[in-house]
Amino acid sequence: MMRQFFAAIAAVTVWAGLAAADTPYTVVGVPIDATASNALEAQSIAMQRGQVDAVRVLVERLTLPEDRLQIPEITNDDAASMISGLQVRNEQRSATRYLGELTVSFSPSAVRRWLNGFGVPFVEGQAREILVLPVLQTGSGSYWLWESSDEATGEVNEQPWLAEWRTGGYQHALAPVSAPAGDAGRMLIDGASAVQMNEDQLRSVAQAYGVSRVAVLIARQGGGVRVDGRLFSFDGAGQVSSQQVPTIATGSFRTAASRFVSDLENAWKAEAIVRGGGAETLNVSVVYNSLAEWRRLQNAITGTSLIRSAQLDAIAPTGAMMTLEFRGQLHQLQRELDARGARLEEDADLGLVVRSR
Repeated sequence: MMRQFFAAIAAVTVWAGLAAADTPYTVVGVPIDATASNALEAQSIAMQRGQVDAVRVLVERLTLPEDRLQIPEITNDDAASMISGLQVRNEQRSATRYLGELTVSFSPSAVRRWLNGFGVPFVEGQAREILVLPVLQTGSGSYWLWESSDEATGEVNEQPWLAEWRTGGYQHALAPVSAPAGDAGRMLIDGASAVQMNEDQLRSVAQAYGVSRVAVLIARQGGGVRVDGRLFSFDGAGQVSSQQVPTIATGSFRTAASRFVSDLENAWKAEAIVRGGGAETLNVSVVYNSLAEWRRLQNAITGTSLIRSAQLDAIAPTGAMMTLEFRGQLHQLQRELDARGARLEEDADLGLVVRSR
């Protein structure tokens, strides 16, 4: 059956040295602040410190705490050798002081070389994206999702809990989290309905934004910020699972959001980390219904960080055969492919098969 299924061989292509998407290699919102004898010197000091701080943030994102013990003190030269782009926002300066917020883009290949040089295992493949619905509960019992109203003046502004998720750069995390963009979501859900956590409505929101996981996070202010919520996961077969989000009590929206993302990242890294450099070979069938679906599956496979190389052995209108060389365990490869929208599973007739999730 396998020979019949793949009788039409059209081409053979090889991808080697495949790299994951570089989204996790961007760090947003690093505060910089320095004072010196003149403005230029202050700017230079602030930028250097900020670049080193950005490397620290990136290293914490990609590695587990026990593995970071192998990394020596990060130098300015280390940071400069890995950075591919810089952007400053909220810039302020005086005759002797310079401050702002730094967004830093890193070269994935340079970061890999640097970490590999210390023998530090790291994770760069991202988990499945989560769409967050950040609801702010007011003292009067109202639930705001899109805007909030000042109860004293009646002035309407963008809701601050939502604003934090839109601007904080959390889409670059290993467990990427993003807030609804634009105004499309207003037609689908509001704060009062979000806190009801109706599964059918949340599924509709997930489908509209092209995700399979939605987190409803309800924040309350008063002597700090307290966040509770629930994370929902939807699959293509109509099944839904959910889990309670551990309560977060802290001093600011930024710290609350960072802690939520950090907990997700740590769980993902604990499951996905690969120790040792050995590789295994896997023969798989890729099944699809259209050229567009084949391209999506091809991108999922070639963009998976655990796959070192992928060889296309045969191709037909509805399927292909590939030989994959990958690091780690099979369940880790399955998990990362799942995060990219593809399922790796056993088929009674075809053996190991990659299909759309």
